[in-house]
Amino acid sequence: MLRHGIILALVTAAVAVFAQTASADPTNAKNSTVVTANCGAQHLRLSVNGNGEFTPGHVIGSTAMFVPTAFNVTFSFTPTGGTTESETDTSAKHNQAKGTVTCDIPADLNTFTSPEGTFTISGTVTGFFTPANG
Repeated sequence: MLRHGIILALVTAAVAVFAQTASADPTNAKNSTVVTANCGAQHLRLSVNGNGEFTPGHVIGSTAMFVPTAFNVTFSFTPTGGTTESETDTSAKHNQAKGTVTCDIPADLNTFTSPEGTFTISGTVTGFFTPANG
């Protein structure tokens, strides 16, 4: 349990550091994290503001939102000169919406470096876009 708490603290600190480097609305929000996802043929950047289990992401450059319904995501943090700590988070809503898509979150597009170390997000997320036609 202590290890889980340490990893969570490191991930939270890393997200706080990297969120400050964002440059466009809504990415300037206090708790914003920008994630790059490949949803089929679409290559998207999502701004996620908040830390809820199924927090929607704003599709940067549009008015669309991506609402997650299931995910399998690994968060890794390597402190400068230290050993990598990783944690995988999986969850799914009981009732999946119609018309969901599964998006890949590639580690090579979601790796952030700071003086404190390197933070990486990778995995898959399933969800739907709102508005439904956009």
